[in-house]
Amino acid sequence: MTTYYLDIWGEMCPIPIIKTQRKFKQMASGDVLILETEHSCTSRALVVWAQENGHKYVEKEVSNGIWRIELTKK
Repeated sequence: MTTYYLDIWGEMCPIPIIKTQRKFKQMASGDVLILETEHSCTSRALVVWAQENGHKYVEKEVSNGIWRIELTKK
């Protein structure tokens, strides 16, 4: 298992979803992608995308207004 980080600060949908999809194409099953955002709508969109595509996810607000999403590729 490898852990990757993706910079999506200041970006609004659909850009974070597109970047996540591109990164997932380079990753193996079981790899983890960690993203942080200051936009709650971006965080929610990534969770919905993960659910729709069968990936595992953990979403948490790590600081006031900062969300961390850990996506595990199926």
